[in-house]
Amino acid sequence: MATFYNRVVKNVDTAEVVGFTSSSDSTIVLSILVANTDGSATSDVTVRQNASGGTLESYLAYTIPVPADSNLDILSNKYILPSGKSVSFLASSSGKLDVTLSYVEV
Repeated sequence: MATFYNRVVKNVDTAEVVGFTSSSDSTIVLSILVANTDGSATSDVTVRQNASGGTLESYLAYTIPVPADSNLDILSNKYILPSGKSVSFLASSSGKLDVTLSYVEV
């Protein structure tokens, strides 16, 4: 039976913050939504996939601008995240971006 979850990271910092670490080989990331809560300034978002040791494996998004008072959908399709791997976030400006990651474990 599939179980659906949301993980929220508020006020993403300029230092990398791990938003989610998979504990199952059947984790499917459905969406990564980024909202810019600042009313006047654009902020860039970087989304990384890390190996189980925390080292960078790949970028899912790299310094993508999120305009003020808007949002951005990072994924256009489902994404498999194997056990032990993590998704992390960084922003070009501290405290302006909130991220919601939706996933399912089958």
